[in-house]
Amino acid sequence: MLRWIIRALAIAVFAFTALVILDYSELLVAVEPDNASSMADTIPPCDGHVVAQGLTYRFWDPSPDDVVLVHAAVTDKGVIVPDRDADDRTLLLRVAAGPGDVIEGRAGTVFVDDVKFDDVATEPFGPVTVPNEQYFLLGDNRSASIDSRTFGPVLGSAIFARVFAVFWPLRDITFRLGQDSGAPPGRITCS
Repeated sequence: MLRWIIRALAIAVFAFTALVILDYSELLVAVEPDNASSMADTIPPCDGHVVAQGLTYRFWDPSPDDVVLVHAAVTDKGVIVPDRDADDRTLLLRVAAGPGDVIEGRAGTVFVDDVKFDDVATEPFGPVTVPNEQYFLLGDNRSASIDSRTFGPVLGSAIFARVFAVFWPLRDITFRLGQDSGAPPGRITCS
C-alpha cells in the first residue's frame, strides 16, 4: 500500500513539474489572451481561455490561417507594440499573410496576392507588402480588432505559440478555429 502511495505521489509530482516546464518554455501554454475580443466569435470574447503549443514555431514558420499568440508591450501612451521580449500583453490573432505577400482590404474583404483570404467583412486598407521574417496578423472581429492594420507587420520572433483549442468556458470547448463569415460582432464590453 505504501508503494502505491509513493508511486502515485511521484507521478503527480512528475506531471506537475512537466506542466510547469512546458509552460515556462512556452511549449504548452494555457492562457486568457488580453485582446480576446479581437477574435470574437472564434474565441469567446470575455472569458475565453485557449491552449496553445509553441513547439511548432521552433521548427516551422507560421502559416496563413493559423491562430497565434504574440508577445507585446504597451507604451506609456497605451500603444500596443509586438515585441518578443515583452510580457505586458498576450495578443491573440490570425496569420493572414507571410513574408513577401501583398495584403489588401478592398470591396469589403481581404485579399492576399489578389486571392480572397476570407469572407469576414473588412474596412479597406493597404496594399501592404509584408517584409522578410514578418507576418500580417488580423483579428476575426475586424471592426474592433487591434492588429497589423494598427501596428504593422509583426516579426516572426514575437509569435510564440499556435492556438489549437478553446477550453473555457466549457460550453465553447472546440478544436475548430475557423472564421465565421459576414459582419463581425463589433466592439464588445466585458463586465
